[in-house]
Amino acid sequence: MNVRLRALWRGMALVIGFGLTQFSWAGRSNYQEMYVFGDSLSDTGNAFVATTAQQMVPALPPSISPHATYWQGRFTNGPVAAEYLWDLMSRKNGSELAPSLTLTARVSKAGVSFAFGGSTSGISSLSPLGFTVPGLLGQVQLFNTLLMGKRAPGAALYVVWSGSNDYLQGMTSTPSNVVGNVAASVRQLYAMGARSFLVPNLADMGITPFAQAQGASAAFTQLSQGHNALLSATLASLSQELPGARIVSLDVFALGAALAAAGQVSTDLPALEYLAPGTGAVDCLFRNPATCMNINFSAFLPPFLFWDVMHPTTQIHGLIGSAMFNALQKQK
Repeated sequence: MNVRLRALWRGMALVIGFGLTQFSWAGRSNYQEMYVFGDSLSDTGNAFVATTAQQMVPALPPSISPHATYWQGRFTNGPVAAEYLWDLMSRKNGSELAPSLTLTARVSKAGVSFAFGGSTSGISSLSPLGFTVPGLLGQVQLFNTLLMGKRAPGAALYVVWSGSNDYLQGMTSTPSNVVGNVAASVRQLYAMGARSFLVPNLADMGITPFAQAQGASAAFTQLSQGHNALLSATLASLSQELPGARIVSLDVFALGAALAAAGQVSTDLPALEYLAPGTGAVDCLFRNPATCMNINFSAFLPPFLFWDVMHPTTQIHGLIGSAMFNALQKQK
């Protein structure tokens, strides 16, 4: 590992500790089951399975040669944060966090992601990539359907991480609507039998190359901060409202700010522009997926925050996943 990468990991070991908030938490991290709800930050292949079934060419995100700009149906260059968390919790190397669309009839696997790339926090929406996806509340309904009348496992962990697409897609600029949907999803899962929740907040949308290219960095940063402040207060209220509920929130915004302030990671140049300069790979997913090209995922990659103009690299996902695990371990 080179000097910059070592410095990055040392810095993150420090900031992971203060980016955590606990609400009525018992310090448990050895869950045998985990169910994940959210967007492209947690999608382990649902969007890819759906667009493959719809015979979209290329299926999204483009992950098959000659358009393999993304890794195995993830919106990045490797596993996503929830997969790193599941790996740490299950103590297994490469343990599966299955896309929900691969389930045949009912919830039958210990680790499942119901997240869809492009989803918002509501029931459903048309993604910017041209296909309809279930939103956060729609994913919770799908989970309930796949339970087939049974109670949700009370000993499982439920990860709820959603909201950024509501703002980035211009659906709303009112955090109360989005946070209200997040809270509703927690209440609905609780009513089904869920008791343990991990609810990360939003990263700073203003530092994404997507926001910077629009000259809208300040506005998106303000939206992120407003959302996160309201989410924190809402989760504290939910912990009092729902008897026996255990809720942890991870401050992803603070983690990103610490990385940027340390200067150990590039926030303005996405990794795709470093690996394939001038080819258009950096925004091919949002501009024209058919122009996406093969990328060498094994090539050396310095510490970049972003893979494309919006999504973090798998290296950053790994750090977030470790922070999630630490949050679950930390005693109140």
